Amino acid sequence: MKKIFIISAVLLVVVLIFLGIYNFAFKKEEPAIIQTTSVETKNSIVPIKPEKITSISDGAVIGPIVDKKTEEIKYYDALTGIVWKMDSDGAKKEQITTVKVLGLKNALWSADHNKVLTTIQKEEQNSFYFYDHQAQTGSLLKNGLDTVVWDNLGTKIFYKYFNSISKERTLNISNPDGSDWQKIADITAKNLNIAPVPSTSLISYWNSPNAIEETQLQVISITGGEAKTILSGKYGADYLWSPDGSKAIVSSLPNKDTKTVLLGVVTIDGKYQELNIPTLVSKCAWSLDNKTIYYALPGGIPAGVVMPNDYQENKFNTEDTFWKMDITTGEKERIIETADIKGKYDSSNMFLSATEDALYFVNKIDQKLYRLEL
Repeated sequence: MKKIFIISAVLLVVVLIFLGIYNFAFKKEEPAIIQTTSVETKNSIVPIKPEKITSISDGAVIGPIVDKKTEEIKYYDALTGIVWKMDSDGAKKEQITTVKVLGLKNALWSADHNKVLTTIQKEEQNSFYFYDHQAQTGSLLKNGLDTVVWDNLGTKIFYKYFNSISKERTLNISNPDGSDWQKIADITAKNLNIAPVPSTSLISYWNSPNAIEETQLQVISITGGEAKTILSGKYGADYLWSPDGSKAIVSSLPNKDTKTVLLGVVTIDGKYQELNIPTLVSKCAWSLDNKTIYYALPGGIPAGVVMPNDYQENKFNTEDTFWKMDITTGEKERIIETADIKGKYDSSNMFLSATEDALYFVNKIDQKLYRLEL
């Protein structure tokens, strides 16, 4: 019995030694686990490039703005009318109001981003409200208004007023709540666009873009006086002033028989230059250098549409590519390659970050806010 035990023990030791030698000689070392964002192919691992265009809002937005000091973004939720803020990349979302604002159609922030002019639509009728988020006070503006904007400092508002009794139309200035108003000029246009000229005491105005109407761009002092026509002879024109107020981008039809809207630029003293870019002012943003414009170039425009009317009436959506141009040299450059555009974007409400490392826009297809890395 003792001999059998000794023989078994010896055999066990031999087997263990053999297994040890086999594992040491033939077992392959397991590869280390590498944390990476990649796609594994048959022969290699290819890193996935991060998307250059990303949605940074959870849902549809109205009136998004960026604070040039903190890079925080504020916006109204289009469904609830609640105000939110977030970091420039969409992180750290924080609700900053609790009251729901239903029927919200538009929101214009003051220069300090503490006050806002909102447009509320009820039964196809627009009402305008002023609200001070810091003081938490607000007021309904009077009836008869159809266009309201801030001045450059955010301390006054400009508005077009229609007197239903006298049938007179006037351009006026007042405190944000509508008090202490003064007439600046008499107006003939039924539909009017208004914009203060940056870094000046001038206010500009023009009849709203219409393919069959010649557009008159005029400027006047905020204290009144004689209006000066800066540009005429264009149809369906719209304008966007440069940060220093020395010039404006123009999108227009060269004449009422043409179909394509083209960009140009007009100086404050009325000198006009064609840029020959087939896009709209609503798809543009100025750089702080006052010479570079960022723009979306619309594609997928149906044949036979009337521009800019049908687009303004949301009868179709565009499929945009993204560019920038130096208007002093005419040099154009894609800011994202077509192959890197993964979705369909109909861009509006464009604005740049403070450091101009990102371009933001609202996609009219889903009304979400998007960020394009530059």
